[in-house]
Amino acid sequence: MSQEQDRRSFLVHLARVLGLTAALGVFAPPAAAQAVRPPISQVRVERIVSARLGETREAWVSLPDRYDETGDRYPVLYMLDGEINFNSGVIGGLRQAAFLGEMPEFIVVGVANTDRSKDIFPEVVTYGDGTKDGGRADAFLDFIGQELFTRIEKTYRTEPLRVLYGTSNTGFTAVYALFRDPRLASVYIAASATLSVPVFRSHRDAWIRGFKGGEKRLVLIMGENDLPTVLSQNGALKEQCDLTAPAGLTCRLAVLGGGGHVPGASLVEGLRLAFEGWKDRRAAARPKESDKK
Repeated sequence: MSQEQDRRSFLVHLARVLGLTAALGVFAPPAAAQAVRPPISQVRVERIVSARLGETREAWVSLPDRYDETGDRYPVLYMLDGEINFNSGVIGGLRQAAFLGEMPEFIVVGVANTDRSKDIFPEVVTYGDGTKDGGRADAFLDFIGQELFTRIEKTYRTEPLRVLYGTSNTGFTAVYALFRDPRLASVYIAASATLSVPVFRSHRDAWIRGFKGGEKRLVLIMGENDLPTVLSQNGALKEQCDLTAPAGLTCRLAVLGGGGHVPGASLVEGLRLAFEGWKDRRAAARPKESDKK
């Protein structure tokens, strides 16, 4: 379908929703004979009894608007901190960007937390006030890779491209996942990742030098007014990736002007960076009119 046909299809659908089909010269059966389907797909809930974590975990799934109308397969975006990041504003922004051809259309999966403080770090981190976080990030990532992915890929029409997205402390989890098991995803996006974790600071350079995960994209996003340690540590990670230049690993970093910790546009901007040139590649892949004859 051409971009003009995409645009026409969208306008027709919008007109039907608003009851303005007559203004566009589009015939529509009487309202009694045609029920209007809401343009936004209903959220589906997946509950998984996790052997790795010893508890039931919940994931929320948003399907592309035309999922039920086609047999297409879709890449999957996995959001950590689901109860924060999986919301109508963020998902709406993703759908609009995909409609404009800036990135693929995704199945979006929000991973809800049960005990976030345990899942974020692989080791227990003790803060100055005596409180502790972390300790089971390895088991949590095994749940993601071995149990959640399996459920999603058996239940929905997916393609192999996966994106893993985390924010703040789960931004660290996403970065850690890249070096622990690069097979989890093709693209890793971390917004305001808190990288001042002892195990990461002590192993970062060795992990980058020893990276053999194939073609992977890491995108780091932070705000201009972010936390000082976030600014310095994310910058240092980007610099070390550039200096070492491990085969296959591409690292991009963006500082969003005026933004604070985890800027609101983090995910959309991160995906735009990860899929830069997507619109041109998609257009090049379309058959030319001369090829159709």
